[in-house]
Amino acid sequence: MRLLYVVHQFFPDCHSGTEQYCLAVARAAQRHGDEVTVLSLHPCHEDEMPPVRLFDQPYDGVPVVRLNHWRRMNPNDVLRDYENRHLDGWFQAVLDEVRPDAVHFFHLRQLGSNLIAVARRSGARTVVNLMDFWYLCPRFTLLRRDGTLCGGPPDGGRGCVACEYPELADHAPATSSADDSPAARLRALLDRPSRQLENLAGADAIIAPSRFLAGVFADNGLPRDRMTVVPYGLAPDRIVPIPATRPRAPLRLAFCGVLSPWKAPHLAVEAVLGTDAAIELTVHGRTAEPMFQDYIDRTMARAADDPRIRFAGAYAAADTPRVFAEMDLLIVPSTWYENTPFVVLEAFAAGVPVLASALGGLREVIRHDENGALFPAGDIDALRRAIERIAAEPSWFGHLRMKPPAGIADNYDVFRAAYRPTGADRS
Repeated sequence: MRLLYVVHQFFPDCHSGTEQYCLAVARAAQRHGDEVTVLSLHPCHEDEMPPVRLFDQPYDGVPVVRLNHWRRMNPNDVLRDYENRHLDGWFQAVLDEVRPDAVHFFHLRQLGSNLIAVARRSGARTVVNLMDFWYLCPRFTLLRRDGTLCGGPPDGGRGCVACEYPELADHAPATSSADDSPAARLRALLDRPSRQLENLAGADAIIAPSRFLAGVFADNGLPRDRMTVVPYGLAPDRIVPIPATRPRAPLRLAFCGVLSPWKAPHLAVEAVLGTDAAIELTVHGRTAEPMFQDYIDRTMARAADDPRIRFAGAYAAADTPRVFAEMDLLIVPSTWYENTPFVVLEAFAAGVPVLASALGGLREVIRHDENGALFPAGDIDALRRAIERIAAEPSWFGHLRMKPPAGIADNYDVFRAAYRPTGADRS
């Protein structure tokens, strides 16, 4: 079977959860004997490359076609986020070259959900993974500007103006979104909810990684029976656990991930600062991230005078087993609707319990006092009390049972069935 996987960014430049999952599924396809090519948006958008360019840049044994396009070819930044019609022909050229039986879309930000229809017209099966809330939310997080949670684009998208584009509030929408005027940008924003759902609904199969996420999309108009829930699985080599005796004294806490406001490592820092319990906190994640630098600097400054808190930076994939072996408890204090962070699955695979926000898909995988604990999202005092309770009760660890997560091969079995319109083997 010939497959094309489409993602908005990819290794080696980008390596967050979506890219890691796309790569893991691609390798599962290869192990199955299927031919897979990844098409990724290239991060360079300016003059050092032609206005649109396709070029090959494989990664670690996976064929990768990179697509670069100048931002100013679609001057409307609001529209460019979800629709780029000038890329249709270029995408068709990739389809003509690869001749895929199925196209699996992992993320289409800055590429455009219009590519789903292009793939269908080519005769390929189309499968979409809902990796986050991008089809619903311009911010992709369903977090408002003030940090409160949102259930989807309010008032046909007008509610997104104050949240993401307050400078457009005093303008009337244009009839067209063809330029970068405020009126055209507003038109693109108001068209976004219906255009995104229409394009998404055109896919042959839609995969949601959690029941919660499927429910949010259903609440916003995507028929629930169009979605199949497939919880994330881990690649077989993602983590090989190193035996460790838990808990240790002092109790070793850890945060792992992007140091963004919605991943909320500051909550873990503040909780530790607020207690005298015998604990240590190691924060793993890049401390140089231009998008979040002010937030990171403030969080590190808050922790600077407490020797119990250490910012260790990011770690290489090869160091993952060691990182988890050195922790007693993983903290996931997210304030946005997480699906299932891969770091939680890694923790369970390593035998590490998880203390997490009772929010979104986290509630589906973390069972209180069975494989971890939950606390109300954003509640620093509740997080502090949970840490103190666990630190004071070493016997808590003896009652836990961390079940290893499903494997990526199980995911791929479902995907491969979706790639076939009749179930007949065309490989």
